[in-house]
Amino acid sequence: MRSVIGFWGVFVFLVITSILAKSAVLISEAIHVFLDALIVSLSFYFLKLVNKVNSYYTYGLHRLEVISSLLNVSIIILGSIIGVIISVIYLMMGIKDNPFYVLFASLISALILSFSHEHEEKENRVKESINVHIISDVLSYVLGALAGFLIILTGYYELDPIFSFIILGVMIIYNFRYFSTYLDIIMEKSPIDTKRIEDDLKSVFPKVHHIHVWTICDHYKVATLHIEEDPNVTLKELDYKREVAEKILSEKYGINHVTVQFEAKRTD
Repeated sequence: MRSVIGFWGVFVFLVITSILAKSAVLISEAIHVFLDALIVSLSFYFLKLVNKVNSYYTYGLHRLEVISSLLNVSIIILGSIIGVIISVIYLMMGIKDNPFYVLFASLISALILSFSHEHEEKENRVKESINVHIISDVLSYVLGALAGFLIILTGYYELDPIFSFIILGVMIIYNFRYFSTYLDIIMEKSPIDTKRIEDDLKSVFPKVHHIHVWTICDHYKVATLHIEEDPNVTLKELDYKREVAEKILSEKYGINHVTVQFEAKRTD
């Protein structure tokens, strides 16, 4: 919760200072922290829902993590594009900022978010993601502070929108690489080549087929497969073979939920 307050506090602070400073860098930082504040707020909300299981959501609501992440990346990219347009306008109109405000506001923002870091004794992917946002934001504020310092040093006011381009460019590049990953999960693309899985399982089950693998979220992989077996095999033997299949999929491919359907081998 501390990080939520930190992000929204920095956003309000940057909005005020960006107006006073007439700075494209601070506007870019304000856009960035506003989007991150939304993401962090939603992340805490989704965290409460993710593990809920009922007769409709039998895997829980883990897919919310992916939907949230895909939405977040899309919003950040869109916000960055808006920031680039604002920076172009500043550059074309030759608007001069107040570099002392830029330096001061960027350093204060970095300091506030540094103290908003979430410390967790156990692994928590949502809060780990929040900490990644905090680190990336602090780095962007360091760039903003550098822009203010260089403008004070050189008097070259065009550095403000130029550094804004750099910050926004880093945001777009950093987030765009996740877009296709989250989209693949939504489309239920297999994270693993199923032919490799088939080859591995055929050493134990020669008649394995209909292998399907997909990802619920980044830490929950699911697989289903069919195996033809001699109809005279006992249930105990089949259960042992099922355990062998699950062990191969779990240890080699990180698949943590497996459904095996046994079928009687055709004699025709």
